Amino acid sequence: MGTKLSDEEQCRLAAGLAAVCRSADLDPAGAELVRYTMNAVYRLPAAGVVVRMRSGPNAAAQVARVAQVAVALAKLDLPVVRLAPDVPQPIHADGWSATVWILLEQPPAHRFSPADLAGPLRRLHSLTGAPTSLPRWDVLGTVRCRLAETSTKSGAELAFLQCWATQAVGTPLAAILDRLGDRCDQLAIDLTTVEWTLPEAVIHGDAHAANLLRAPSGEVIMGDLDTTALGPPEWDLTPAAHGAVRFGDDPRTYAAFAEAYGLDVTARPAWQVLSSIRELQLLTSVIANLPGRPEVAEQLAHRLRTSLAGDHSTRWQRYR
Repeated sequence: MGTKLSDEEQCRLAAGLAAVCRSADLDPAGAELVRYTMNAVYRLPAAGVVVRMRSGPNAAAQVARVAQVAVALAKLDLPVVRLAPDVPQPIHADGWSATVWILLEQPPAHRFSPADLAGPLRRLHSLTGAPTSLPRWDVLGTVRCRLAETSTKSGAELAFLQCWATQAVGTPLAAILDRLGDRCDQLAIDLTTVEWTLPEAVIHGDAHAANLLRAPSGEVIMGDLDTTALGPPEWDLTPAAHGAVRFGDDPRTYAAFAEAYGLDVTARPAWQVLSSIRELQLLTSVIANLPGRPEVAEQLAHRLRTSLAGDHSTRWQRYR
């Protein structure tokens, strides 16, 4: 994995993985941390699985939700990753909650493009008779939870966040949380008046190219089911469009995606509200989990400085 972690954070994750592996009777030999944003994602080649784990006050409920969604979508044979069989899920061990997935080895150095998302999304969005057990789309509710979690930090974590906010962002932590909370409240109001183009459907919830995988059959499938829900399909089209604005992605790649899917969300009535919600989501996704992650903290500070100043065009970098 590219991002740097403090020694303390590396030890914390390693201890968490060891606890999860003991609980699930998994062989951790050769474990590799491949991603760490909200979840720590480990590839376990000896066990032939991927472990996704997280900690925190809401972790158990969030991970249980993901396991339920994965089971429901697998029954419908949708193009998504599959939970590892014969592993009781979810797993709770030493303050960590985890799911375990079948490991899909990927071609070396291969990168998917946004256009590769179009087929899996169209299939997902066209599903009829969606499971009623799926949760409702509530990205602003998730934002509120992250802000609330941050506001209740104490001790060393609170001291770190306060120092980071003042020195790196240039704004006191309480003021940052207040402004983001106010933005969330306004977007909740704006959302009630949005004119939707597409009917409600099963949505992935975090549809971007980094969440794609190739199955052994050659089919492109989607991973990371943390935010899969019943909601507006336009939300799944928003990350690719927003990426061309905030992350400097080639606009032609978004155009290819829009053409392949059959809809340009930037030309639809919901775009302005959805792009603002996406911006807020990217400002709050990791704010409660910054200690021990210096590069992530630095990038989030950059995002907050620009966004709070009303700058909607300065380029951001994705977390690694």
